[in-house]
Amino acid sequence: MGLTAEQCKRIEAFYLDMYDLLLIYARNSLDNESLAEEAIQETFRIVCTKPEDLLSSPNPKGWIVNALKYTIQNMKRSRDKANALLTQYLASNGGGGGVSEDRISLEVTYENVAHSEEFQLIKEMAVEGKSHLEMAQSRGISVAACKKRVQRAKEFLRRKI
Repeated sequence: MGLTAEQCKRIEAFYLDMYDLLLIYARNSLDNESLAEEAIQETFRIVCTKPEDLLSSPNPKGWIVNALKYTIQNMKRSRDKANALLTQYLASNGGGGGVSEDRISLEVTYENVAHSEEFQLIKEMAVEGKSHLEMAQSRGISVAACKKRVQRAKEFLRRKI
C-alpha cells in the first residue's frame, strides 16, 4: 500500500525538521559522513514502509530517533560481520597475526582471490570503511544491488574459507 499525500507531507516535514539533528547523531555514532547519510536514508525508507506506526505514535520524533538508532546498530553489525569474515579469511590463509595492511598489501598476499569483485567489496567495506552508498556510486549501481553483491561476496568468502 502506498503513502497518501497527507502521510507524505507529514513525513517530509519530519525529515526537514529533524535532518540536522539526525545527521549529528548518526555521524557521532558511525564516525563517517557517508554512512550517517545512508543511515538516515534507510531510516526514512523504513518510516515510509510504516507510516501508520509513526503517525499514530504519541512521540513520532522519538519513534524516528529510535528507528535511526536501530538502523545504526544494524549497519554496525553488518560492518562487524564483514570485518570478522575478512579477518577469518586472512587468518585461515596465513595472513592475520598482526600484519598491517601498510606493511603487506592484501592484494599481494591473497592474489588467488584479491582480484575478485567479492574480495574488493568486502575489503572496501571492512578495511576502508566505505558505505553501501559509496560503493554503489563507484560502481554505477543502486544501493540495493550493492547490498546484494556484498551479501554474495560474504558467501563467496565463506566458501573459500
